[in-house]
Amino acid sequence: MEALTVKNEAMTAQEGLNQVVINKVQNMIERNRMNVENTMQRLISEQKMAQDFIVPIGARNQNTAPAMTFAGEEKLLVNLPSGEFSLHDNATGQLAEKMGVPVRYLKGLSKGSDWERKLAATVLNEHSLNSHKNRVLVRSVGNEVRAVLSDSYRRINSSVILMAFMQEALQQGALMADAYMSDTKVWAETILPTPITVPTKQNGDVVIFMGARFSTSDYGDGAVDMRSFMLNGACLNGMVRESVMKQVHLGAKLPDNLALSERTYELDTQTTVSAVNDLTRGLFSKDAFMAKAIEIQKASEMNVDFEKELKNLVSRGALTKPDREEVETLIMNNKPEDGVTGGPSLWKLTQAITAHARTADPVRAREMHEISGELLNRVK
Repeated sequence: MEALTVKNEAMTAQEGLNQVVINKVQNMIERNRMNVENTMQRLISEQKMAQDFIVPIGARNQNTAPAMTFAGEEKLLVNLPSGEFSLHDNATGQLAEKMGVPVRYLKGLSKGSDWERKLAATVLNEHSLNSHKNRVLVRSVGNEVRAVLSDSYRRINSSVILMAFMQEALQQGALMADAYMSDTKVWAETILPTPITVPTKQNGDVVIFMGARFSTSDYGDGAVDMRSFMLNGACLNGMVRESVMKQVHLGAKLPDNLALSERTYELDTQTTVSAVNDLTRGLFSKDAFMAKAIEIQKASEMNVDFEKELKNLVSRGALTKPDREEVETLIMNNKPEDGVTGGPSLWKLTQAITAHARTADPVRAREMHEISGELLNRVK
């Protein structure tokens, strides 16, 4: 009878802990509700303002006047047959890659003083005039060019695909945890409202909310991507695992008249929607959740040298030196509210990185979610 009483008390304590965690996550979801609404509104609004142009380059090789020229005034500008546009940093980097100019160098010039911007324009004018490429796809929003892409870029309707992901996740019983859209990329995270408690060897009971994350870019800043998403309920640290879908935006060459590709645009969108629906269901399967729970347990069993691991992450550019210092502090503090407790395991390292991600901007935070998730690839 006494053993039964102790067991019941333990179960009651765990249920109480789970309810505290559930309340914390529900509050987070409520706080992030506006993020989700703003993301969808911005995506739809900017798609309405977006324009695509097929622009010929390499004018000297074709004995024609250049259709695309550059000017370095208060900012780096591009002149197209349809008018003058400013260049987003993403488009500047893509131009550099296509013209064979060092990306960091050109971006630095484009943000520099008057003579540097003029030099950036001169460099681009000369390279585009003599380029071996024949044409590019230029994508603008309003009066800003956001991307300069291959003329084989596979155009799809991102708002339709994102909505399909969200609807399928909701059908699986999930809730929208958060969403964010930068100038060039959109993300959405979903979780099931009921946590899973994973007992671990070195890091106690880990309370995890399982879900899925979707991301894509209309501007060449990443493929259509889907990953499992895990939220640590004790601290709201997020993490994503390996991609289950990485659909690169490449297809057949686009016609000069883009209206002729509208049917392909619709078909490619529907094909992607179908794949997203199937993969979303797979990410919310019991087998998928069990596999992630086992990964957490195995990661807790693996001892790691924190100093060596962090030094390696800095050396390969995944983390900065200030990132490393913050992560080291979190490890030393060893606080349950950060999800960073127990022995020197691989799991503890991943949680220290994702705990640090909570203080980063939305884009960098999601990059660190991927960095921490990649560390689990060594779990067998």
